[in-house]
Amino acid sequence: MDYKFSHIGIPTTEDKDWDGYCEPGNFHYTDFAKDEYKVEYVKFDDHSTASEMVKTMPHVSYFVDSIEEAIKGRDVLGDIFSPAEGVRVVYINHLGSPVEFLEIKE
Repeated sequence: MDYKFSHIGIPTTEDKDWDGYCEPGNFHYTDFAKDEYKVEYVKFDDHSTASEMVKTMPHVSYFVDSIEEAIKGRDVLGDIFSPAEGVRVVYINHLGSPVEFLEIKE
């Protein structure tokens, strides 16, 4: 499996100049592609079903070719979801920290 760095995600309770809202995950986010250090800020709604680990701890994110392959034998945190057409996302628990896998199909 090839993992290519995507970004760092940091949960916050503060309001930011949000770039979008992810309905499947119930969170606001900044666009990491616009940030020189590839940092994404996320603010989860109270009713978000994301795991507490994802809602409260920073995560590192990697592009993967296949989410199914990436999560084999891993401790998956919630369901795979699609924040946009052609994009699938899932989080895993890696040694007590969340890691995000991003699959993008064109």
